[in-house]
Amino acid sequence: MSKYIKFSACVLLLSCNAFALDLSQYEDDVAALLHEYQQNAQPHSAEPSLLIFNQAEQQSTYVDFKRGMILLESQNKAQLKQAIVQVLLTQIDPTVIDAKTAADFGLINSKQKPFFWGQIRDTDGQPIEYQWRASRYADYLVSQSLRQNSRYQVAIKMVSNHTQIAGDKYINFARQSAQKFSVKTDLIMAIMETESSFNPLARSRSNALGLMQIKANTAGRDYFSLIKGYKHTPSSTYLYDPQKNIEVAAGYLHLLSSRYLKGIHDPQKREYAVISSYNGGTGNLFKSLHPGGSRKQALARINKMTISEFYWFLTHRHIRQESRNYLKKVTKRRPKYL
Repeated sequence: MSKYIKFSACVLLLSCNAFALDLSQYEDDVAALLHEYQQNAQPHSAEPSLLIFNQAEQQSTYVDFKRGMILLESQNKAQLKQAIVQVLLTQIDPTVIDAKTAADFGLINSKQKPFFWGQIRDTDGQPIEYQWRASRYADYLVSQSLRQNSRYQVAIKMVSNHTQIAGDKYINFARQSAQKFSVKTDLIMAIMETESSFNPLARSRSNALGLMQIKANTAGRDYFSLIKGYKHTPSSTYLYDPQKNIEVAAGYLHLLSSRYLKGIHDPQKREYAVISSYNGGTGNLFKSLHPGGSRKQALARINKMTISEFYWFLTHRHIRQESRNYLKKVTKRRPKYL
């Protein structure tokens, strides 16, 4: 087995005739997921929690980190089995990622556990680590596959607590960065889950990268300029490294709190503002509070509000709907990481 096998991106998977299915043959949750993909198969429409890759035109694969599902298709059962085994045993290595596409996915040395170890279990309820177990489970999945448009397709469901298992891979990095920048670990982890569902190769339509969805020319540049002390825009390869990505994000959260939103006196209100601004920017926060976007007037208004009033305002009156929902999601997820 080679050190790693690269997979090239297939951003428009459905336009390659993948998953053009008779959804009536699938279980309700799989059918709903496939229907959503069919409705949203537009250039650059994939969410950061969705990884789309293929080995060749004959094989295509979705990995949905948020929903905990992997969808594969191939022209014949032998190729489908090979694709399944590759996914079950694959290991993501940031050092071999194509910085432009962030779509390389491959197999590396067998001394490391597969990337999806524990998130996928076989028919015996066991995690899959070795070739023989992956091959046996692949045989079972192939036997359950459906044929559509001359292609064989199968869905692999991750375990119910797949998000927790995925997050555990990065919790130590989050703790280290939290201590370094005086940011709470649970805040980092909740933002990470909200941003990428722990997809280390996440890439948004706006070119935000990695676990914490860092934009190189904004948060990345601020991190190096204001914290590291020199002007630099980090490369995509740098930001696809989980430890570095988390560190940059924690540093940026520190900047939001200690610099850009410094005038908010109450620490709880300032934290809410930080979360909202991580998603929507401080400029949109200020515009939500003052028609002209005056920082001084916005901060004065925030300081006059109670904590509950400010939370209500951010979740009901922020000018960006995404930012309203973002604060709710992050706040709801934080207790899981305490």
